[in-house]
Amino acid sequence: MVKEKAYAKINLFLNVVNKRFDGYHDLEMVMANIELFDLLTFKENPTGEIVITSDVSITKDYKDNIVYKIAKFLKEEFEIKQGVDINIQKNIPVAAGLAGGSADAAAALRGLNKLWKLKLSLDEMAKLGADFGADIPFCIYNKLCVAKGKGEDLFFLNNKLKTPILLVNPNVKISTKDVFSKVKKEEIIEKKISNMTSAIYNHNHELMARELHNSLELIAFEIEPKIKEIKHQMIDLGLDGALMSGSGASVFGICKDKSKLKYVYEIMKDDYFKLITKIR
Repeated sequence: MVKEKAYAKINLFLNVVNKRFDGYHDLEMVMANIELFDLLTFKENPTGEIVITSDVSITKDYKDNIVYKIAKFLKEEFEIKQGVDINIQKNIPVAAGLAGGSADAAAALRGLNKLWKLKLSLDEMAKLGADFGADIPFCIYNKLCVAKGKGEDLFFLNNKLKTPILLVNPNVKISTKDVFSKVKKEEIIEKKISNMTSAIYNHNHELMARELHNSLELIAFEIEPKIKEIKHQMIDLGLDGALMSGSGASVFGICKDKSKLKYVYEIMKDDYFKLITKIR
């Protein structure tokens, strides 16, 4: 039996640069993992079948789950005869801008690599994962980084932030496709990514809080006003900075004063997903 943690991701910075000929958008981002994770368990079975179970409904048919698709690909590519039972213990909210699906897919690659003794390197797994999702390479390495292109071009930052955060999701799902379909380049507000990377390198918390940026926020605010409400509430209650992660709907706030994070946590609505954690 093999167990793998699938860590959630947040964007400290996200610029939409332009739309590509393939329909995707070129981005520049600073991405970090947080101490929130799904737990995947892998057990061999003699039937030759791939069976996915989870404590939360992810897709109507488990064969539509990206973890199943990764397992099927590896099984066929490496001519594996035995089957596998994969259980996903979901802690990351679904469709929340936290790369939960990509994190699970990356954990599946790492876990099956161990279970089936495929001897793939992290670089090889990242390359395979890129064909299934732009965030999967990042989730393979789980390292603070600058990401460009669709998100597959990674430049690692050798820093450990350990910054405490309050993560809040209003328990709504946002379609990444819907958000990006509304992107109009002339309306996008851009910032310099160099200011954020400078803040990280110099451990400058105040500058990092000021430079939190996501080009997709205003679009997501229109789709789901609760996201805007949460962000403004965090700022109004005194957190150092707040930002929507990815395409939403999760918002995180950062603050040096942990007692403030706890105070804002208590103020947030009880029917929201909320968690005090930290950047890894």
